Formats: sequence, C-alpha cells, structure tokens
Amino acid sequence: MEVPDAEVPLTDAIASYLFNSQLLIWPGESRQVLLAPKETEETPSTRAYAERLTAGNGPIGAVEFADVRQSMRNGGGPACLRLRVVLDEAQRAAVNPGAWLTAQRHDALTEWANTHYRETLAPQDLGDPALVDESRRALDALTGILELGSDFYPFQRPGS
Repeated sequence: MEVPDAEVPLTDAIASYLFNSQLLIWPGESRQVLLAPKETEETPSTRAYAERLTAGNGPIGAVEFADVRQSMRNGGGPACLRLRVVLDEAQRAAVNPGAWLTAQRHDALTEWANTHYRETLAPQDLGDPALVDESRRALDALTGILELGSDFYPFQRPGS
C-alpha cells in the first residue's frame, strides 16, 4: 500500500502518526480494519486518506481511531498499536494463562495501578530506601495477577 505525497504530505504523515497504524482482521468482518492514532483523525489530510481507503471495495472496510496520547506521555507511543503476534493453537496453548487479558484481569490490573502507581517521582525519592520496598511490593502483587509465580524476580526467591 502506498500513501501518495499528493494526498498526505510527509509532515502530516509524521504529525498524525499515520504509519503507526495497525491493520486488523476482526471476527465477523470480511475486510480489514485500520486502527489509527487519534491524531490521524484530527489531521485533515490523513483523515481524508483513511476515509478514502474504506470508501471503495478494497481490503480495508473500516477505520477506528484510538487515543494513545497517555501512552506516549508515559514513554510508549502509537507504535504500540502495531504489536500483533499471531499464534497457532499449539502456541496459544503454550502461553501462560495469566498473560491473557480478561475482564477480571483488567479489573485486577486497574486496581493494581491505582494502588501502586505513583503520581509523581522526584529525584530525591530515588535515594529513599523505602522506594525499593515499595517497588518490590508492587512487583510481587503484579506477578500474582499475571500468574508468573512467587519466584519470578530474584528478590522473591529465598535467600535474596
């Protein structure tokens, strides 16, 4: 697939994170879905391009926009939309069940973040030995939610 400069100038493609979009196949859909950052919708040239992709009878039947600004502010970015790993049945069976996102696990992770995630971290906090204990308690709780075992990190193992 090519995005002509005449339709989307390079500066717009960069500003809108258009190329950080992901093509997905959703159950029950006969055509692919373009999952794009919200900036793609907010940039007129990229929004028009995405709409044109879905207007015809081509392989892309819909476009959905996701607000990933918080992810970008926290060190991630819209590239997180592109991570997709296709597994066959044997590979799916080999995945730790704690890795699958369920409604219950989502709730547990949300509670974990609300409990353990600091709103601020100042340079002087890095010298506080209590921060290590706080971080270990958070990781210990997280390994439980993700079913990684009680000895996933070295600090969790006896004699550490």
